[in-house]
Amino acid sequence: MSIFITGGTGYIGSKTVDVALQQGYQVTVLTRDAEKAKELQRKGAKALVGDLMVDGGWQKELRNAENVIHLAAPPTWGKKVTTKVAQDYQKGHYDMTVRLLDNVNVERLKKLIYIAGTSYFGDAGDGEPAIETFRSQPKGWGPYISPSIDILPQYSNKGVPIISAFPGQVYGADSWFPQLFLEPLAKSKPVIGLKGHNPIFSPIHVQDCARAFLFLLEAGQAGESYILVDDKPIRSGDITTLSAKALKLPEKKRYVPTWLCRLLLGPVLTEYATSHTNFSNEKLKKTGFTYLYPTIQSGIADVVAEWNNRAKS
Repeated sequence: MSIFITGGTGYIGSKTVDVALQQGYQVTVLTRDAEKAKELQRKGAKALVGDLMVDGGWQKELRNAENVIHLAAPPTWGKKVTTKVAQDYQKGHYDMTVRLLDNVNVERLKKLIYIAGTSYFGDAGDGEPAIETFRSQPKGWGPYISPSIDILPQYSNKGVPIISAFPGQVYGADSWFPQLFLEPLAKSKPVIGLKGHNPIFSPIHVQDCARAFLFLLEAGQAGESYILVDDKPIRSGDITTLSAKALKLPEKKRYVPTWLCRLLLGPVLTEYATSHTNFSNEKLKKTGFTYLYPTIQSGIADVVAEWNNRAKS
């Protein structure tokens, strides 16, 4: 079975490519980076150097694909996210979505997994974990991905077999988790939190997230949405405690006022960091999906071990 993957060289995308190859899929990845294309080829994937926003050979490959996983998004990690940056992200995210969906072959395509995020649903509160039908005011990145997600039903009505996947906080040995938690603790520095805020997070191990995408190609229903999170939400402050324990280091925390976070990181990331992403995986589990790491408590040791091994190599 063939899969066409966009965003396959990013944090979550790289793991998705690895898992897809391990499961025996024929994988084609669209990337704008020629060096990363060579790395993909060494792994065993077919790499296309191109850009969703520019016509090219990727369109023919996409039309021949049986399955698609769309992870591509404009880069923002590491930036101060001002309103202007977020608005540019919104336009780029929407344009990528439309360009992809305008070029699929409805007669050949079996499933298209569209990756969004739980910020679309809004602050889920600190009560019972919310499900796919929950709606509040979108928070953080939510307002800026909403136009892309809201247009999906128009393409579903045209016969595009879209399955929408909404991961929570995807943790692993790369990206935000080591940068915000592991690296400071390893350097005897405090993990930074916000005064007066200890929101609920719904994490998922990056390996399980990638496996869930591929599982939905088999078991997901076109036109449906699935939240991808662990069995048990966790308070953000407790992640520091778990990280310190896994590293076998003293726990250190420092709390800063919200206004300072807005100044340093911008309003979008501050709003995201203060919202409850408190969601249920009930619908995903009813499809038959099983977790390697059902909670962050069961997955953090694996992540820390991988992170430590990379630091030594």
